[in-house]
Amino acid sequence: MTPRRIALRAAQVVIAAAAVALAGGFTARTHQRIMTGRPNLAVTTCTHCHLRSAFKLPWQKPRPHHDSPGGIAVSPDGRTLYIALDDKDEVAEADSATLAVIRMARVPGGPFGLALDAQGKRLFVACPQQDRVAVLDTRDLAEVASIGVGVRPTDVVYCQTRDGERLVVPNSGSDDISILTLSPLAELARVAAGREPYAAAVLDGGRRVAVANRMATHDQMLTAPASEVTVLDPASSRVLDRLALDSAHLAEGIAAVPGKGWVLNSMVRVRNLVPITQVKDGWVMASGLAISRADGQVTQVPLDEANAYFPDPSGIVASPDGRRAFVASGGSDVVTVVDLDRLGSWLAGSSAADRDDAILDMALSCRYVVARIPTGCDPRHLALSPDGRRLYVAERLDDSVLVVDTASLKPLGRIVLGDGGRDDPIRQGERVFTRARYTFQGGFSCRSCHPDGHVDGLSYDFDGSGVGDNLLANRSLCGVAGTEPFKWNGKNPTLQFQDGPRFARVLMRTDPIPDPQLDELATFLVNLPPTRTMPWSQVGKGLTPAQQSGRALFFATKRTDGTPIPRALRCQTCHRPPLYTNRLISSVGTQSPRDPKEGFDTPHLIGVGAVGPYLHDGRAKTLEEIWTVYQHDDLHGVSSYWSKEQLNDLVEFLKTL
Repeated sequence: MTPRRIALRAAQVVIAAAAVALAGGFTARTHQRIMTGRPNLAVTTCTHCHLRSAFKLPWQKPRPHHDSPGGIAVSPDGRTLYIALDDKDEVAEADSATLAVIRMARVPGGPFGLALDAQGKRLFVACPQQDRVAVLDTRDLAEVASIGVGVRPTDVVYCQTRDGERLVVPNSGSDDISILTLSPLAELARVAAGREPYAAAVLDGGRRVAVANRMATHDQMLTAPASEVTVLDPASSRVLDRLALDSAHLAEGIAAVPGKGWVLNSMVRVRNLVPITQVKDGWVMASGLAISRADGQVTQVPLDEANAYFPDPSGIVASPDGRRAFVASGGSDVVTVVDLDRLGSWLAGSSAADRDDAILDMALSCRYVVARIPTGCDPRHLALSPDGRRLYVAERLDDSVLVVDTASLKPLGRIVLGDGGRDDPIRQGERVFTRARYTFQGGFSCRSCHPDGHVDGLSYDFDGSGVGDNLLANRSLCGVAGTEPFKWNGKNPTLQFQDGPRFARVLMRTDPIPDPQLDELATFLVNLPPTRTMPWSQVGKGLTPAQQSGRALFFATKRTDGTPIPRALRCQTCHRPPLYTNRLISSVGTQSPRDPKEGFDTPHLIGVGAVGPYLHDGRAKTLEEIWTVYQHDDLHGVSSYWSKEQLNDLVEFLKTL
């Protein structure tokens, strides 16, 4: 064959290959545009819809488990400690004299909150992963009883009332409080609380119980949020009061102060509607203490100093004599010691205006903060011995409990539970997530806005598009693996890109997280499972008739009268299983004049029942409001033919995802 003929044959092969490629590309683009209902769709990849499997995501795979201490209970004689190890499904018993672990008991369901009865004979365990409270006999740590409660109970307190023994259980996942009787073990009532009731404290010898709700709510999008302290009578199960902690969230700790009639809450004072540029001035978040007095007055005072912050305050306890309080700050790895007599003197001598503005005064904390006790990584729960001489600090990410002498404020030793998971990249990433050292002056951590990787339910004024423009709702990080791109504008292709230099410039206002730690952070995030919204008793069971009806609406291709629904306006088109997102930019008619015009990243719906408020700026308080208040011309799916009952069914189905 002559060279000319060879060249001609080669040219023919190239032309044929190009034609096939062009035809294939045209066919692929045509298929993509038909399936998405978007005639002007830019070129995407097949993986936007295909080759996605929820079973292959990191959070579905086995991972190491650690001896992370949660709640701590101390026996009435002070000799024995009980420590919840939720990640291991165990409860440890330790000797307070030798600081050695004596026994371990297996308690399925992620034991987290603990309480003892008055004689120390029964240990009550809140198990959030199985929505139950277990009862253990302290003689052998055998489980002798169990009862189902609301979704994800995080604490339990025991009290004697005029009508007998009671347990009060905050259910963080169902926003309610279970009141249990013990003879027999039964649920007496379940009362509505604020958002994510998290911790409880017994007041007045059992006549009242106060419950801290760690997340804030707000009536309208541009109003200041407020967390709630729910006060109830455990004997009658009647709610006595709902105290508002204005502009407060992450209110995880609560304690009653003997002899003073105070209720103390650890809290974060959040100014989410202040432009994020104010991070450098300390205006976005401040750690504080809320004092609720018997006369109903609530005063918030700072725990921070002018140039030093102590973020993510969590566990709080008050000494038996009512003179001191101890507050754990997970973001800075310290316990703050507060002199309550000094604080009381300031309250007595201050004006109403001074008390209203106290949380803004960073020079105020030196009047009552008397010490900062260094701890291991991520101190959360605290407990005091009955005589108040020993403080126990759960160092959650070091798998240990620090023991402190409350007179000298010096450490006495540690109860070592595990090795801290130093070789586990997921655990190392969680340390990056909880530590505030990467933000300006250590003012906040990732956890400050994403408690346990979840969402704080607030909207923030980011300045990327100009101050006051593009108000954005926070988004949950639970179940985020495989849902890239990230951010509401969909411009960040990876978590490293999302949390790297640009994140540092916009939010942290400091040097970026170093690359090794950034990779560990991303590893931790992709291993966060979705938040469970269904009661544990329904997990693994078939859908109810209402949920089946809602599922049929979600996957509907025709209206009830048989009229076809345009493909672009079907729920399943944008929220395609198994991740319930097509990972594309969508426009559903919710842009405001100050929002970008190109639309927003389509959020995944796994765990959607727990991530409200909804829409890009958080304007919809509930799932229902997406279609009853903020639907325009059927742009967010064709819903005009739904009845109220059908909408209810759809919401019930969405809560199963």
